[in-house]
Amino acid sequence: MNGINKSLDSTLAPASFEELGLTRPKEELKNKNLGQDEFLSLMIAQMGNQDPMKPMENGEFISQMAQFSAAKGMKEIKDSFTSLAEALQSSQALQASSMVGRTVVIAGNEANLPEDGALEASVDLKSGAPELVVSITDEAGQLLKKINLGRQQPGHIDFKWDGVIDRGVDSPDAATQQARPGKYKIRAEVMYEGKPEPVDTLVREKVESVSLGKGIKSVTLNLPNSGSATLAQVKEVM
Repeated sequence: MNGINKSLDSTLAPASFEELGLTRPKEELKNKNLGQDEFLSLMIAQMGNQDPMKPMENGEFISQMAQFSAAKGMKEIKDSFTSLAEALQSSQALQASSMVGRTVVIAGNEANLPEDGALEASVDLKSGAPELVVSITDEAGQLLKKINLGRQQPGHIDFKWDGVIDRGVDSPDAATQQARPGKYKIRAEVMYEGKPEPVDTLVREKVESVSLGKGIKSVTLNLPNSGSATLAQVKEVM
């Protein structure tokens, strides 16, 4: 009988930390995070060394397991999102770098009149217009040219200005009737029963360089007139 009791005692006796593989050099423990295997080993040791008069309920073990799983799952999700963000940033950087030297179309109200050529821009018309009028002004706000584009259907309406100034305009260039090369402001209006309503304009810019920062939204295109623009602001690449 005593032999049976000793056998049962040895079977029911809690495992030692050494048998559970929990004894490790301090240097190793410092450099190793608590993983699932170590967590389960600690739980077994906790069960084996609990007070028999106050045993832990099943719910407490389940709660500890759930907390560990949730913490591990959140870390894995965070790591996955970090990897995704880095991949997206690399993709955007590669896409943006391929645009250097190319012309992009973005929303804006300043366009360039080149020395030998015409100012080119567009009107972003959301709905049809009985009459569409584009005004071009200098930096001081002085009106230089009015272009009546007439009735238009919805869409991007392109227009050009060769730099010729309307007669009667009070401008330093009015004597020659030709504007100097440089930046000019554009404004588009739809006329409804004689009343103007502003609409968005689109300008063409040549990408000079690309700036890269931290985060997937920090890739910017450096433009000569508009300063900078994100990839999301680009309407068209020409």
